[in-house]
Amino acid sequence: MEDFNQLKRKLDAMSVPELYEYAREKYPENEALALGSKKIVIRKILNFERNRLNELEMAYR
Repeated sequence: MEDFNQLKRKLDAMSVPELYEYAREKYPENEALALGSKKIVIRKILNFERNRLNELEMAYR
């Protein structure tokens, strides 16, 4: 959970253009992550990462 807090702080510190560029570069397969207000984009990225982590955990079981 600490990783998500660090990621949230990192995203919060970014300006809007930096955040949109980060989302487009880091997640090119999911362009919808970069759409919306800053708060929504941050929430989408955190949810995406959380879902990815959950899928990895399920795959190891």
